[in-house]
Amino acid sequence: NIQDYAESIRLTFDPNQLSYQDMLDMFFGLHTPADPRWAGTQYRSAIFVHTPEQRALAEAAVRAQGTLGKYVAVETASDFYRAEEYHQNYIDKAMR
Repeated sequence: NIQDYAESIRLTFDPNQLSYQDMLDMFFGLHTPADPRWAGTQYRSAIFVHTPEQRALAEAAVRAQGTLGKYVAVETASDFYRAEEYHQNYIDKAMR
């Protein structure tokens, strides 16, 4: 029973094909951050970083979002647990 968690996705990427900055740009292009007072901790908007370089880029990207950026946490990545099977490919399953 994990109490402090966030529903998230894990991305693996080849930096020779896609830069971390490009991923941050896509994140903010596709995601509207939610006020954590309404979203709850498991649905908070967050970027989980693995290196100091990622943290610096993520924090700069958050600042660049202005007011919306205040709703995005930059947190150190920790253990990742795969969701239950019924959560996998959720959109594909919902569209059937």
